[in-house]
Amino acid sequence: MAYENEQLSQMVGALAEAGRPLSGGAVGRLVADPPGVVADPAVRLLVAAAAGDPLLLAALREGIRVEGVTDGPGRARTPKRVQELVRATLRGAPTGSWQLLRVAAVLGRSCQLAELTALTRRNTAQLLPDLDALLDAGLLDWVGDDLAFRHELVWWAVLDALPPAVRQALRVDRDRLRRRRAVTRASRAAEPSAEPVAPADLRRRIGLRSAPAAREHRPDAGGAWESFSGVERAIARLVAEGMTNRQIATRVRLSPHTVNYHLRGLFRRLGISSRAELVRHVPVSSAA
Repeated sequence: MAYENEQLSQMVGALAEAGRPLSGGAVGRLVADPPGVVADPAVRLLVAAAAGDPLLLAALREGIRVEGVTDGPGRARTPKRVQELVRATLRGAPTGSWQLLRVAAVLGRSCQLAELTALTRRNTAQLLPDLDALLDAGLLDWVGDDLAFRHELVWWAVLDALPPAVRQALRVDRDRLRRRRAVTRASRAAEPSAEPVAPADLRRRIGLRSAPAAREHRPDAGGAWESFSGVERAIARLVAEGMTNRQIATRVRLSPHTVNYHLRGLFRRLGISSRAELVRHVPVSSAA
């Protein structure tokens, strides 16, 4: 690639080989026209998204010179030269790496590994070769437990390289997936959780009775217990034994959702709001 300033071209190559970003002044000289001025707001946005990466900036400069700047959805569209550079970065990588990168782009600048596995219908082990290639190429990076595009310009380039119909279809799949995950999280949050029980040594130090002793002194609710159905009695007994909803579901061969439904019904009928209060309605002989 020919540049008007040969010295600047050599510096870009050296910094790219060393993996070092360009300084602010060098960025301005590389992409500006006239020299030293980046006047177009759309160009400034693209330059900032490159975060000083020499190869991205060189491709961006040449792409803008040849193609100009085209408006995209809410920002300038990345030149095809930048898109081609990102694709070329994966030359020799597993064939699924580019597809995985495009799915990740639709999920956002960062995404969770669980979202990638769900949307691609591949488990983590199956994703590993493609994921390793993207990490080794410096296109993605770990940010905590999330995967993120290292450069915003790369994220934009991958999105812009997607045909609009494909991009829209993937967004529909993404939104459907996130709605399902939100419903699942809300259902789990609504499930009455087991109250923590202090370890035996801690109970002794703070003067609490042991769980069996506490049951021996629990009042028998009598009439309330008699009003429970057979399933409700079984669930209440297992709650008194300290089981979680999932453990109860396994024992009585119901789904956790059904167990949760019965518990909430008991809470409403008894005017209570916790599992500890429910335990007081279980006769001692029934909970033993």
